[in-house]
Amino acid sequence: MRHIYSLPVKRKARILLSVLTVVLLGGLGWLALPPRDSLFHGRLESEWIKGITYGMSLSDSQNQEQLQRWRDFGPEGLRMIERGLDHATRGRTYRNIHRRLSRLPWMPVRLLPAPQMDTMRAARMNVLDLLWRMGKDAWPASAAVARALADEDPGVRQIAITFFTHPEDDTAFLNQMSRRDKERLLPHFIRALGDNGPNWGLRNNAALALRYYPEQARLVTPTLAKALQDPSAYVRLMSAEALNRVDANAAKTAGAAGVMITLMQDPDDQVASRAAFALRQFQTEPEAAVSALIEALHSTNSNVACDAVWSLEWAFPKHADRIIPEMRKAAERKDSVGGYARSALKHLESNPPAGPSARAAAR
Repeated sequence: MRHIYSLPVKRKARILLSVLTVVLLGGLGWLALPPRDSLFHGRLESEWIKGITYGMSLSDSQNQEQLQRWRDFGPEGLRMIERGLDHATRGRTYRNIHRRLSRLPWMPVRLLPAPQMDTMRAARMNVLDLLWRMGKDAWPASAAVARALADEDPGVRQIAITFFTHPEDDTAFLNQMSRRDKERLLPHFIRALGDNGPNWGLRNNAALALRYYPEQARLVTPTLAKALQDPSAYVRLMSAEALNRVDANAAKTAGAAGVMITLMQDPDDQVASRAAFALRQFQTEPEAAVSALIEALHSTNSNVACDAVWSLEWAFPKHADRIIPEMRKAAERKDSVGGYARSALKHLESNPPAGPSARAAAR
């Protein structure tokens, strides 16, 4: 018998290529197999996963019932959810590899089973929705959720981001993570904000996540500044707000306050009122912010005007001499804005800033 090392080079190469092909095909075939389905509390794990319902479709009481059920399972139930989430993404790896191999002329892809369609998208979304609603109880599952940030479906990635940003304040999980773990997630958020697909919700959530990275301002600010031109008003709003929080000077240079001021005229009430509320944070451009908010104070959109009242009342005390006369005009309105303006006037007039012009305005 001739040893392989005594064979001609070309023949040895063909043999090695054949061996590698068999190994690769075997590995890909294994990826195509369904994952093992174990029992959990007398039911198959896959049945438990399929039984999770999307929270937005439930009433408050039903949501609480579902959340409590999984909290009662404790760490064991959380580990099962992690396995279910990973199993629901298993076909993605095979689909990606199959698609890439099909481009190679030498690879007999026809010998492999055809990749199945992504039928587990809804299950992944439901699991991730459950996990973010569980709050701190689900934080131990963060590694599995982090893997979902690379999911093939933008809707799944969108909900995965929510796990790390809920409840959108300083108690968000991103603010509690170690610096190293937090840094590992940053490329996912930057990539998501640059996604040019139709899912603006993914970009919106990514911009929200980037607000928690002031320590990475050098990497984050260019991406957020570019997103100020996003076709979605929601993304522009969230990006302007995040940029101002990460680096107020960079936000000023990029014109983030101007974007926010323009958004106060948006036909979408939610966008316009959120912009009026968020403009209070732009303390590097107080003159422009106060002027825009005074104009919004007299808007026929009561939601925008109410948010303008609150921003003017609390965020710009040094400009009370300009604000108080306009607030008095708003106090004469017969809608809810008038009531809020009268309340704001009591606060502003009882705490006038130093200076003759402010005292005169308060009289």
